[in-house]
Amino acid sequence: MQLKYLIVVGFLLVFLGMLTIAYGLLRAAGGGRIEGGGVVVIGPFPVAFGTSEALAKAMIVVGIVLAALFAFLLLRAI
Repeated sequence: MQLKYLIVVGFLLVFLGMLTIAYGLLRAAGGGRIEGGGVVVIGPFPVAFGTSEALAKAMIVVGIVLAALFAFLLLRAI
């Protein structure tokens, strides 16, 4: 029973993400400045990048949080 709810929540999150991307694309089509960034996690090591300094710093914070979460889950499994 619990797996069914997790699957539904997963599909809803994917759909919400698609709507957010579509909204961002429509909003950017009218002109304006577009920024992007991301975090690639290779093992426990995050690699952050961004088109502006502020966005790159935010991605570094996200990377640190992901690395801490990875370490927590790894230690919990032991």
